[in-house]
Amino acid sequence: MMPESETENPDGYCIIKERMTQALRYFKESTEQHVLAQVWAPVKNGDRCFLTTSGQPFVLDPHSNGLHQYRMISLTYTFSVDGESDEALGLPARVFRQKLPEWTPNVQYYSSREFSRLNHALHYNVRGTLALPVFEPSGQSCVGVLELITTLQKINYAPEMDKICKALEAVNLRSSAIFNHSNTEVLKEGHQNALAEILEILTMTCETYKLPLAQTWVPCRHGGGMGKSSTSSDGICMSTTDVAFYVADAHMWGFREACTEHHLLKGQGVAGRAFESRNPCFCSDITQFCKAEYPLVHYARMFGLTSCVSFCLQSIHTGKDDYIYIIEFFLPTSITDSRDQETLLKSLLATMKQHFQSLKLASEKEFEEEERSMGIIVDSRL
Repeated sequence: MMPESETENPDGYCIIKERMTQALRYFKESTEQHVLAQVWAPVKNGDRCFLTTSGQPFVLDPHSNGLHQYRMISLTYTFSVDGESDEALGLPARVFRQKLPEWTPNVQYYSSREFSRLNHALHYNVRGTLALPVFEPSGQSCVGVLELITTLQKINYAPEMDKICKALEAVNLRSSAIFNHSNTEVLKEGHQNALAEILEILTMTCETYKLPLAQTWVPCRHGGGMGKSSTSSDGICMSTTDVAFYVADAHMWGFREACTEHHLLKGQGVAGRAFESRNPCFCSDITQFCKAEYPLVHYARMFGLTSCVSFCLQSIHTGKDDYIYIIEFFLPTSITDSRDQETLLKSLLATMKQHFQSLKLASEKEFEEEERSMGIIVDSRL
């Protein structure tokens, strides 16, 4: 259901606009960062609905000429929220339609199709950007999008998200609490023994094959109440666990931190594909995904990660149920030859299976079948 736009209910939206204005004042008082924060609101033009920031509340660092110029450019843009692919919608409209936050460490990692203001952003040194859906008090209707823009490359947006959410709550508005881990319900308790074994497997495998990073994704249900499209049709998404991961290269801690701030749906990225199929899945270059296909792709480009493989595991510790663990390995960037990658993957799989105790591959296929059934992801643009 499309919320009422400013043109359909001017009196009602005037109240929302006043609240947004006050929320931005509260946010400005709580931060010392040099930022531009601007609101995108829905307006009707005939039968079409668009987002515009013209005439909407904003706060701006008075000492940043680049952000001032970018604000002027943004005033000339509108974004349709009707009937286009998510990729082509543009950042504010994607967030508005999906009712989910979207952020990037640096807008330069977007394509111009995903981010139509890209050339202007590059010209005015715009980098880190965060866009949040804003909901009415009931949380059912999205009334706008709040966009936070900086000239700094950012990895961690949790502090900004927390400040914005508190500012909105102070005026009886809300946003999606993606970073609130207390709202993430792990579906099965008593899996600490399994995670401890997985940690041993990750550590041993990374040290044996000199892998820079490995981590574990677990099914979860996001209980924030808003942004329900953060889960798939069966209500399940994935989050990383803070128990079973291994970082060999200190440079990769930033990527690991970004992963903790994201959920993945079935089919998103290599881990999401393994989650969906329950078979091993490999991609030789994850940087070729678009953001909708892999929400962490900008961070992968930022940290130079390319090849990735994921396996879907089950454990006797969780009983005879469908609880699974997705383990994700990133291959050394020095291994680019496909034959060398294939050899490494075979060795990696064999080594893992030799050290399984309570664990098993969820597909329950024989070893030779596992090698043959490994999904090879090839991006359509390659």
